[in-house]
Amino acid sequence: MAVGVADDMRVKRLIGWGAGVLLAMIGLALGYYFFILDWQGRPFCHKQIMFAFLNLMHPGGGDLTHASEPFPNVRGSSLESLAATSEGMNNFMVWTNDYNYVPGLREGDPPELVLLYFNRPTRWNVHIKPPTIFEKKGWIIVPVDFGDGVRADAHRGEPGECSERVSEAEFRRRLEGTLDFIRTNERPNWPTIVAEHTKFLNSLKSNHQ
Repeated sequence: MAVGVADDMRVKRLIGWGAGVLLAMIGLALGYYFFILDWQGRPFCHKQIMFAFLNLMHPGGGDLTHASEPFPNVRGSSLESLAATSEGMNNFMVWTNDYNYVPGLREGDPPELVLLYFNRPTRWNVHIKPPTIFEKKGWIIVPVDFGDGVRADAHRGEPGECSERVSEAEFRRRLEGTLDFIRTNERPNWPTIVAEHTKFLNSLKSNHQ
């Protein structure tokens, strides 16, 4: 009888120990998910954006890297120009709140020019892989050729999905170079384009003061 009671107690202890380990593992998993992974600043699928541009600029098919069609440029406005791609995005345009778009560029322009950029620093690189809070933040830029981060002259950061993740200094240099290119070549609506994105760059200076 005593042996049976001892066995029952041993089984209960094993069950209790197993339940405790399971709860601890669940707690660790939840803690990692909610407190270690950074869910803020998640980028959109840049390939989907690329196909939306293709659909708009080459309704009969085409190749972004071997053509010279202009990217959308509606009065030089970032948001108005992006709105032109809404059909290719199935009218889902909430993602534009996180991006600034630089009108005035054409296919075939220098590949290092910035077509699109995430409007704040983020730890994310691609939209399907959440980073941890220990990773350094950077700026996501989508180059005019959607180079997928594999060009020989791409920035030495981790490549992203049709994008590059760069430092603030590199981001500023690339965007300023893009605006200078648009100004020098007097692309349509260039004063509005330059003014809008220069204002954004100046806001970054103010945030650091």
